[in-house]
Amino acid sequence: MKKIKSMAILLSVLLSVGIFSGCVDKGTPETGETGKTVLKVGTDDTYPPFEYKNDANETVGFDIDLIKAIGEKLDMDVEFVSTAFDGIFNGLNAGNYDVVVAAVSMTPGRLETMLFSKPYLSNGQVILTRKGTPNITKHEELAGMKVGVQLGTTADTAAEKFATQIGFELTKYDEILQTFTAMKAGYVDAIAVDYAVAIEYVQKDPEAYQFSEVMLTNEPIAIALGKDDVELQTKINAALDELRQEGTLKALSEKWLGADYTSDINEEIQVVE
Repeated sequence: MKKIKSMAILLSVLLSVGIFSGCVDKGTPETGETGKTVLKVGTDDTYPPFEYKNDANETVGFDIDLIKAIGEKLDMDVEFVSTAFDGIFNGLNAGNYDVVVAAVSMTPGRLETMLFSKPYLSNGQVILTRKGTPNITKHEELAGMKVGVQLGTTADTAAEKFATQIGFELTKYDEILQTFTAMKAGYVDAIAVDYAVAIEYVQKDPEAYQFSEVMLTNEPIAIALGKDDVELQTKINAALDELRQEGTLKALSEKWLGADYTSDINEEIQVVE
């Protein structure tokens, strides 16, 4: 009888903290130094030009400017939580931060487990090769090659499936910079990567990298939120609408990506899962 009573008390405690309900109790919203509510942002700050550390060890990039602009619209202080991408959604589900802003592609699988803002950037996975190598015009030409990807990304997922179908060797790296360094050094023959990121590297080092004609997916980029954060999702969407109407989104895209990838977004998701 004593054991049964103890078990009942334990179950009551567990239920109260949301273990069985699957909900994360975030408690009282945190207040920043300015007295405003803090918007905690999970980001992988090793992914230029979206989010990375500059020479002064400041977190900068397209996504960083964007979420700061959204924070101003919401009258919230923005606080960044640096997190490796392969564990970033676990952190969101655990309540370590309110949103994930890390060049997050929208996929059917992710849509089942979290909410997303409206997409704010066009994107898809492309294949890059070393400058001067034969141009790749179709997926099948990757057969026998060594292909690099960043671990845990949609490029990783897509490349894994194509590797099985076509027959090429896949190498996974913790950071996106490592994939480009590996290809430049000859360790891999090609890499699969976000289109907007590929543009950055090709523009900066056109003698090292070149675009192929192969596009693996179409996956617009958006802000990820917890499954139940409908109120915050609504506020962020309203802020994005204002930033788009004001021309801020276009200006940020031109600043960081060299062109406007925010205006005519193909929202039809075409991914490999």
